[in-house]
Amino acid sequence: MKKFQFNLQKLLEIREKKEELQKVKLAKASGEYQVEVNKVENIKNNVKNYKNSILKGESFSIENLRMLDYISTNAEKAIKNLEPVIEEKRKKMEREIEIYNQLRKEKKIVELIKEKKYKQYLEETGKEEQKIIDEIGKNTYMKNKADSLNSEN
Repeated sequence: MKKFQFNLQKLLEIREKKEELQKVKLAKASGEYQVEVNKVENIKNNVKNYKNSILKGESFSIENLRMLDYISTNAEKAIKNLEPVIEEKRKKMEREIEIYNQLRKEKKIVELIKEKKYKQYLEETGKEEQKIIDEIGKNTYMKNKADSLNSEN
C-alpha cells in the first residue's frame, strides 16, 4: 500500500505559516491598542483617586479644590489628545483581524481539501485491501478444492 501524500501539502504549510505570522501582528496591534486604552483608564483613576483623597482627608481647602480642577482639566485634555491615537490603533487592530480571518479561511479551505483527499485515500486503500482479502480467500478455496479432489483420486 502506498502512503498518503497530499499534493497541496506545501501550500497548506505556507498558509499555516502566514496565519501564524498574522496572529503575531494581530497580537501586537491589539497590545498597542490596549496600552492606549489603559492610559485613559489610568488618567481617570488618578483623577478619581485624588478627588477621593481630598474629600476624605482633612486637607479640604480652596487650594486643593483648585488643584483638583487643574488636574481634571489637564486630564480631560490628555484624554482628548489620546482619542485619535486610540481610534487609529483600533482601526489598525480591526484591519489585522480582517487579514487574519481571511488567512484562516484560506487555510481552512486547503485543510478541507486535504480531509476529503484523505477520505478518498482511505476508501481506495480499503477497496484494495478487500480485493487482496478476496483474492486470498479465492486462492485458499481453490487450493482446498484441489486438495480434496486429489485426495479422492
